[in-house]
Amino acid sequence: MRPDTNPAIESLRTEQQAQRRAGRERADDQRLDNALKETFPASDPVAVQRPAKPGAPYKRRQ
Repeated sequence: MRPDTNPAIESLRTEQQAQRRAGRERADDQRLDNALKETFPASDPVAVQRPAKPGAPYKRRQ
């Protein structure tokens, strides 16, 4: 922790990150549920795909 940061602000940021992560997990579950509904009744396996974003590769800041 940096000496100029407030512990309350750091705690809030940590909580917000956890909430965003949980939201993404719920969205993944919803996509899987929708894929199951669209393929029912069928004998093909369900495949949920996450589209890749085109563009330049991620560069780290130095």
